[in-house]
Amino acid sequence: MDEHKDRMLRERTEGAFGHVEDLFYVAIAIALSLAGLMLFGYALWDFVTRLGKQEFTANILALLDNLLLVFIVTELIHTVRAIIDEKVLVAEPFLIVGIVAAIRRLIVVSAEAKNLLGTPQFTDAMIEIGVLTLGVLVLAGSVFLMRSTVRSEPPSAHDPETDKPSTEEAEKQRP
Repeated sequence: MDEHKDRMLRERTEGAFGHVEDLFYVAIAIALSLAGLMLFGYALWDFVTRLGKQEFTANILALLDNLLLVFIVTELIHTVRAIIDEKVLVAEPFLIVGIVAAIRRLIVVSAEAKNLLGTPQFTDAMIEIGVLTLGVLVLAGSVFLMRSTVRSEPPSAHDPETDKPSTEEAEKQRP
């Protein structure tokens, strides 16, 4: 009888903490959504107010930089949504966020490098571009390996590839 009570207490405790966890995930998703909306609005406002006041190319690069930041926030929201939906944390969306963040920085450094030509800072900019490029390649290779090898974690139903088994099917296939 004590074993039954102990099991029931564990199930209730697990359920209560599951609800708390879901509450935190929802709060994080709401905060990220608000931040994303504000960033998107700022990106457009900043672009429109700078028209005619700044070189057009620099204005476009600033818009692209801001929109890539919005994209990063959007990917984080996607990741939180997948966690809420499936109760599984997958690494791939974080790798994609890393790739986008590195590309975002690459664009900024590349745009600034033309003004640094012939200065000592130009070498630093080239080294940063090389390190960021290497980082993008390593992260992209990691994503490739995760998609092409047997997974140690259940596949996400939010993966773009739809031929992968569901979480339940993946659990059945585990040894």
